[in-house]
Amino acid sequence: MESTLFSAFGLPVTPYALCLVISLGIGLLCFFPAAKRNGVSRDAAWRAALLALPLGLMGARLFHFAGNYYYYEEVGFDALLRLWNGGFALWGAVGGAALAAFIAAKTTRQPAARLLDALAVPGALAIGLARFAEYFSGEGIGPYVENDLFARFPFAVYRPDYEVWNWAVFMLEGVSALVIAVILMRRKRPAGDTARLFLLLYSACQITLESLRRDHCLRWLFVRVSQLTCLLVILGLMLFAGIRWFKSKKKASPLPVLLPWLAVALCSGIIIAVEFSFDGKILRDLPVWAGYLIMACCSAGIGYSAYRALKLFDLKA
Repeated sequence: MESTLFSAFGLPVTPYALCLVISLGIGLLCFFPAAKRNGVSRDAAWRAALLALPLGLMGARLFHFAGNYYYYEEVGFDALLRLWNGGFALWGAVGGAALAAFIAAKTTRQPAARLLDALAVPGALAIGLARFAEYFSGEGIGPYVENDLFARFPFAVYRPDYEVWNWAVFMLEGVSALVIAVILMRRKRPAGDTARLFLLLYSACQITLESLRRDHCLRWLFVRVSQLTCLLVILGLMLFAGIRWFKSKKKASPLPVLLPWLAVALCSGIIIAVEFSFDGKILRDLPVWAGYLIMACCSAGIGYSAYRALKLFDLKA
């Protein structure tokens, strides 16, 4: 259990909660200059910002509910309203923020693509800082550290209750999100492309990083919810690219569209096989480090294949 720093409105404020608020605050401060650079009106930016907080919170809670339904069924569905007890999922927050951008764009007659682009870099920055905050929550830990060389922070965190060192996966997740933010800032892109590139890069990274986690990650049976969501997001981006390509009047071979799909299917199949190897169901002699190396390469392959599909309608990254 975390220690309480102070109370606000009768509720305890823990170090993790305080760090999350700071992360969101920094993200919001960065959003307004990003909105201005993307040609978003001040009114639309304020509406998106004010809607993003409640909708992001609601989305994160509902996503956690969908991924952990039996827990709420056991303790009572009224627990869904006790937000101070924790229980949020990042992908739900991303969805809520995106919905806020669409509503703000619709009500102010602004291009939704530009609002989503404005959210991309601040969102990646806020996610990175929020991941670092997991140091205080005990989440985001990975397998045991077997090499004493890495039995120290920031590579690992010590768990005094078990007297072991676990890999600090949350540090990798935080660094990867910040790297994505830097990549997104490197150049100006057509409307909508920055948001799509954020979703693509973040999803590809998280496929492997989610597998490393040994915490209270959401599962549907043996399937990690966040891993599945990452793949579905990438497939959704590719499907949109394919529809755009087929609707164009270009008389070209469908092979450029089919090849990325085949590559993603192959890489996804290999990742599933590696996951089964970790459970000892197949490939029992495969070293864990080799399995994660293969998974990382396949995740990169999925990301690159999806990127090639998006390039079909001029994603300039």
